[in-house]
Formats: sequence, C-alpha cells, structure tokens
Amino acid sequence: MSTLIPIIVPSRYHAFCEGGQRFSLTAAADFISEAGFDGVDLSFDTLPELNSIDGDEGWRSILYAFGNRAAANGLFLPLCHLPFYMPNPDDSRAMARFSSDIRAAIRAAAMLGIPDAVIHPIVRHGSVCSYDNWLSDNLAFLSPLCEEAARRGIRLCIENMTGIPYPTHPAEEVYGSRAAHIATLAERLGKEIGLCWDFGHANLTGLCQSAELTELDDRLAAIHVHDNDGIRDTHRIPGEVAHRDAVDWDDAAQGLMLNGYATRAGRCMELELKTSDLPADRAVRLAHAARAIAAARAIAANI
Repeated sequence: MSTLIPIIVPSRYHAFCEGGQRFSLTAAADFISEAGFDGVDLSFDTLPELNSIDGDEGWRSILYAFGNRAAANGLFLPLCHLPFYMPNPDDSRAMARFSSDIRAAIRAAAMLGIPDAVIHPIVRHGSVCSYDNWLSDNLAFLSPLCEEAARRGIRLCIENMTGIPYPTHPAEEVYGSRAAHIATLAERLGKEIGLCWDFGHANLTGLCQSAELTELDDRLAAIHVHDNDGIRDTHRIPGEVAHRDAVDWDDAAQGLMLNGYATRAGRCMELELKTSDLPADRAVRLAHAARAIAAARAIAANI
C-alpha cells in the first residue's frame, strides 16, 4: 500500500492495447496487482450487453472471477464507473436503454460489494438550455438511479464533465462542468449522494482546480487524476504533458489539502489513464504503471 493514500486504476487500464487486442478482467486484475496498484475501479463501460448480466450465468461467473482474482491479488474494489456512453438526452428511447444499462451495472456492483459508483450527469450548453432546465433534466435522469443504488447499498458519485463551449458561443456556460453545478445537483438528490472530481475535465474547462475544490465539501468521495494539454482529453500521466496549459498539480494538491480529502475515510487516488495506445508488451506497460504510481505518490505527498 502507498504510504499516504491508496492508488487505484480502472480495470480498463489493462483492457485494450495497440492494435485492438483485448485483455480479460482477470488478466487486468493480475496485471494491476503486479504493477503495484492498491485497488481497482471496475469499468462497466468496457463490458458489452450489460442487460444480460442478471439472467446470464456466464456473465455472473466473469464478474465473480474478477472479484475473486482481485481479492486473491490483494486488490480492493472501492469504486466502479457506471456506463457513460451518454446518448442524446432528448431521445427518450435511447435514454431508457441507457438507464437500463446503468441499473444493470449497479446490480452487478452490488454483487461484488462495491460501495461507490461514479456516474456522469447530463451536460447542457447555456446557449440552448437554462440552468434550471439542466437541473430538472438531471433530477429526472438521476433520481431513479440514486434510489436503485441506495436500495443496494451503493453511493452514487456525480462527476464533473468537460465544459468545452460551442465554437460559436465561446463564452457560454456549460452546465455540469463546474463544482457548483454538481454540488447543487448532489444536494438536490439527497445527503447520501457523493461527488467525483476529474482534474483532466476541469483543466479542459479552464478552471482553477483549488478554487473549484473549495466548493466541494465532504461529499467529495473520489478523484480522477490524469493530465492533458488543455485542448484534448488525452488521459496522460500527471506531469508528463509538456504544455503550458497542462494541469497545475501544485494547485490541484492545494485544493485537495484544503478540502481535507486525504484525511477522509475511504479516500483513494484514481489514475484514470489511457493505455489502449500502448503495445501488449508487458515490460512497456509495467514501466508506464511505475511512472504513473510515482507521479501519484508525488501528488499525494502534498495533500
């Protein structure tokens, strides 16, 4: 275990590689443990046909095999990430299917005893939607899912999204991208709802990380740590992006310290990194993991 804060990665960290080769969930558990991470976030977005989980013993076997392999490797499962392929929010049929997939993932997470589940809210641009309408849309979308999760002992954690405005409206607000947006939404949904702060998303939005984090109280239950150039959501190792608009990790650490995140029960640091462009070569992938863990520990030491 890391000395200051547990360091975890999503299962999709070892799901795909260059050329499209796919790794199994149990292979991901083995690799993530060998690489030196403390835990794993189960990525439901990488699992197709979620609605078949309930009635398909094969699916249940895959999930239980993953959970057992993670436990055997000493990995804990503090989080999962619910499906996030968000369809057009105005397409009621597509949204019904999307919500059904999310419910299936919640049931699967409960099977494995995962306590927290990260979910994306609906994003709306200020040029086409009012803040009140955005809030209403999300309450209608999320309330039934919050109830489903609560019945199964799971806390939903709402993540801040990327606030890139339309090119024709460069100064517009993008609802769902700021701390105040997701904090208000969580408050309206109930006291048991948590928050997830994604540093890469906030950087793309052009936000001051420390200022935003001061608006998040002890609802902050998860963090996604990755870097980018302020233009593309590349999910790179913190500190390895040589660009003036990369994430200011000193400022990010200051914000986490002021929030008190490191002292909170159940806290961990999730490195949400892209590795699908890496080769299958295990040595190359282990070297990437070693650099990522070192970067996370450097951030953790300052919070």
